[in-house]
Amino acid sequence: MSEKEKSPKAAAGERARCNSLGGKRWLQNSISVWSDLRKSPEELQLKHPAMFPAALAARLIESFLPAGTQHVVLDPFAGTGSTLVAAEQLEKQAIGLELSPEFVAKAHGRLMLPQAAQPAEGKQSLRRAPRQSRLPLGNPQRVVLHNASAHDLLKYVPESSVDLCVTSPPYWDILNQKRTADSKAVRHYGNLEHDLGTIADYGEFLAALAAVFADVLRVLKPGAHCCIVVMDLRKKNRFYPFHSDLAAKLQEVGYEFDDLVIWNRQSEYNNLRPLGYPAVFRINKVHEFILLMRKPDRDPAT
Repeated sequence: MSEKEKSPKAAAGERARCNSLGGKRWLQNSISVWSDLRKSPEELQLKHPAMFPAALAARLIESFLPAGTQHVVLDPFAGTGSTLVAAEQLEKQAIGLELSPEFVAKAHGRLMLPQAAQPAEGKQSLRRAPRQSRLPLGNPQRVVLHNASAHDLLKYVPESSVDLCVTSPPYWDILNQKRTADSKAVRHYGNLEHDLGTIADYGEFLAALAAVFADVLRVLKPGAHCCIVVMDLRKKNRFYPFHSDLAAKLQEVGYEFDDLVIWNRQSEYNNLRPLGYPAVFRINKVHEFILLMRKPDRDPAT
C-alpha cells in the first residue's frame, strides 16, 4: 500500500508515540483537574514544607515519555526526591539538584528503600533502587542527585540532553509565614545561601526563577516539556497570581505555554477555617497548578 493509500488511522499508528498509555489511562490523565493524588504515609513523615507526591511525578512521566530506559528526567529543585523516585520506578534515568543537605539526605533514604514502598503509579513489579544515588548519568535506571544550587545546573547537565523536567520551585518567601488556611506552623527550606525562597521582592524572585528555567530550557531537548508545580499566593491584602506570572516570565525566555493542570489537594486540608470572617471574604486555596511548558522544536514547521 502506498503512502497516499494509507488511512489516516494507519498513518497515525506508525508515528512515534509520545507515551505508552492505553486509551483508558490516557483519558484519565488528560482530565484537567487531578483530585486522586495523595501523599503516602512515608511521604508525610518527610516533613518537607512544600513537596508533591511521587505519584504526581509518575503521572507526568508516563504522560510525556514512552516506555524505555533511555529517557532522562530532571528536577532542579529536587527536595526530598519525589521526581527521582518516580523516574527510577518507571525505569528512567534521573538527575536532581537540591540545595538543602537535609533534604538530600532524605532523598537518599527514599532511593535506598524498596521501591514497592513508594507510591508511583503504573508499575506492577518494582525493583529495589540502587544502593548509591550519585551515579553517572547515562546509566539506565540510575539516579544522580547533587547537593547543589539550581543556579549551577549547567555545571552538571549537558545542553539538549533532558527529555522531561518535573519540578516545584520555592513559593517565594511565603513559607516563612504562618499558613492562614489551617493555622499550621511556619515551615521553610532552611534559609540557606542561594535559597530563592529568601528573596523579599516578588519581581526579583520571579526574575531569579526565570534565570534558572532559562538554563533548564537549554538542557531540554527540542519539543520536551517542563512541568512545574506552583501555587498562587497571598500576603495580607495582596494576591499574587504566581502561576500566571511565572508562565509569562517563562514565555519571555523562550518556552511555549502548552497547557495547565489543576491539582486538587482539598483532602489534605482537614482543619480549614473561614478566612477573613466576618469582615473580609477570603478564598481558601486548596489547589495547585501544574504548568506544562514546552521547549519549541528546532523547526517550527515540524
